[in-house]
Amino acid sequence: MSINATRTNASVKAKVLAATLENGTRTELPLSGIRFLQIVNTQSPEDKVPPFQSKIFVAGRADPVYVRESVKELRSNECQLVYVGGGKYAVRQNIMRLEPITAEQKTIFAEQANASDTAKFKTRVVLPKELGSFWAVKTIKELNERGMRFIDIGDGAAVHVMNIKKLSELSDDDRSRISGRYNIDAAGFRSQVTLQGEDRPKLTKLSVSELRSQGLEFVDIGEKDFVIRQNVKFFGPFTAEDQMRLAHSREGIKANRFVTKFTMANGNGTVLSTRSVDELKAATQAVNIGYDRYVPASNIAHDKVVAFSKDERSSLSDAGYDVQRAWKSSVALINGMALSPATPEQIKQRCEKALGASGVAPLPDDLLDLDMA
Repeated sequence: MSINATRTNASVKAKVLAATLENGTRTELPLSGIRFLQIVNTQSPEDKVPPFQSKIFVAGRADPVYVRESVKELRSNECQLVYVGGGKYAVRQNIMRLEPITAEQKTIFAEQANASDTAKFKTRVVLPKELGSFWAVKTIKELNERGMRFIDIGDGAAVHVMNIKKLSELSDDDRSRISGRYNIDAAGFRSQVTLQGEDRPKLTKLSVSELRSQGLEFVDIGEKDFVIRQNVKFFGPFTAEDQMRLAHSREGIKANRFVTKFTMANGNGTVLSTRSVDELKAATQAVNIGYDRYVPASNIAHDKVVAFSKDERSSLSDAGYDVQRAWKSSVALINGMALSPATPEQIKQRCEKALGASGVAPLPDDLLDLDMA
């Protein structure tokens, strides 16, 4: 399957946050090692920029890294930040889940840390194992007041919508297999959620219907698996050659049952589907953007489809992308960007046709913003 702006290198460079230290030197901090960022309240004359505006807490360092840039200047499509209250921001892809903090946990913490002011903390932000966790002052409900960002997965815990790769409905056989493999009682679990960067899905007592009822649009990809429509970048055919490669790499897998491949946005990789491209095109009102890639029309920012520029070609080439194809347009999505050999006018016409057939208006100028507070 041909995909948009394919990397020329086999390995993808790790994402970093570039910032300026107080002495003026530049530094790069791997996003995967950042626990959180915090605003620094400094007093400076109105005509003078403070020496530093943010501090960054990094795994393995006792003291934070102070930088000149504000949090607003540090955030970007590469470094998506989520405000969790108290001047703190977490890197979106590093948030594994949120949990409410109990009174008992506050008491234990106060005793261990000799801290008296624990009443303000409401939520535990759980990060990857190597980063640990930290406490935040906003509740999960408060974090969702400016738009759905965290979805309830039961027992008070929540996960970021953009970090969800796939959801699966559990059958009785699945529950029996999980019970045997992990030596747990899985009888009460109804579904499981696969997150970005995690091999082991999270089990939940909520059904797929209950998860859907929180305002998310699911795409049925077959075999009781679902992806979130807002997280789909594009999909296309999973070819016989692809099936052969999968069969060789995964012993015992029935590779020929997969016929479609989803490329997910936000670092969520790929998901395979047993439903045909034609079925999924009809289900998602998808638009062909070229090279056998189909994007749900409602994921395209209709008024932000523009001609592909020389500046874009240069910047993407510098980043290690293959830009030798005859790209004619840059297609803004609610979850990123894609390139297309079709003209902007052709993309817009296809969107209007797809959305018109479904009775949905084209996406307006203001993009869906799930990651910014």
